[in-house]
Amino acid sequence: MNQEPRPLAPWSGRQNGLNEKLVAIFLLALALFNPPLLAVFGVPASFLGLPILYLYLFVAWAGVILALALAMERTPDETPEDRGPGGAGQAGG
Repeated sequence: MNQEPRPLAPWSGRQNGLNEKLVAIFLLALALFNPPLLAVFGVPASFLGLPILYLYLFVAWAGVILALALAMERTPDETPEDRGPGGAGQAGG
């Protein structure tokens, strides 16, 4: 009758540190889009006809999306059951 205790959250047992990567990317995005840093790029200058602030926002947003894509990418030996909640073929409960 002794059962192994279940983790509090179903995603807490991931092996590859995905949670830590996602939190780090979130904190990076939070810093990149913080108003004091945006004020640094809010100068009346342009590069290739684009205002520096718009260029910064576009590049920073693309960088965050790229970082998320790389963090979420599956490795060839990873099975859907290793992905945690929402993985294909995983039974609920």
